[in-house]
Amino acid sequence: MSKVRKIIYISFLVLSTSTFSFANSELDDPYENSNRAIHNFNDKVDTFILRPVSIGYSFLPNPIEEGIANALENVGEPINFTNYIFQGNLKFAFKSLARFLINSTVGLAGLIDVADKMKLKKDNTDFGLTLKAWGANEGAYLVIPFFGPRSSRHLAGSIVDIIVNPLNYILKDEDSLVRLSPTLLYSVSARSGNMETIDNLKETSIDYYSSLKSIYYQNRLSNDKENLKEIDLVDDFFQYLEEENINE
Repeated sequence: MSKVRKIIYISFLVLSTSTFSFANSELDDPYENSNRAIHNFNDKVDTFILRPVSIGYSFLPNPIEEGIANALENVGEPINFTNYIFQGNLKFAFKSLARFLINSTVGLAGLIDVADKMKLKKDNTDFGLTLKAWGANEGAYLVIPFFGPRSSRHLAGSIVDIIVNPLNYILKDEDSLVRLSPTLLYSVSARSGNMETIDNLKETSIDYYSSLKSIYYQNRLSNDKENLKEIDLVDDFFQYLEEENINE
């Protein structure tokens, strides 16, 4: 069995072994004891490693930080495009494709988010949401070492998204540290960009574990609602031209 087929098999095995569904307002958490133990481990990793590194990273000039974040987001657009196609959401699929082509060329390999200035706002999706579009239940709430909150469906989708990530093929001949560097850099960039929010949440939460679980659920609901929106690329583009007086 090829490596890709093994990963796909494992991802759907994860999905199929979960028979739980989310309630309307809270998550099914049948593995809470083990989840809390992993949550505590992740919190220590954040406190003693990720946060200090992110603080150092935050001293980079803002244009460099922003450029790195934009480039990392741009690499994810092919994943968004693929999932939107699988979801039957062609408008968002072509929006992601347009963002990737514009930012990869005019935006200097994604360092500058030119597409955002052209009213092509960033939207995120993943194979977990694709599975939802296909009728799969959310599954049980899980906390994954180093990666944090996931539902069973989200975890299965994340494994598939790893397969279609173009960086895996670009860096396939490099050593493990180089292949992991985009993921590590993204984690540091995200932590740095949300430093105050995360620190405040830790300080003010009576139960940090429950707070993260609630935020995760609300974020997944928000992403799903965003995927249902309709856009008009032509109207947005000409609105941009009019506002910037490029057509004069």
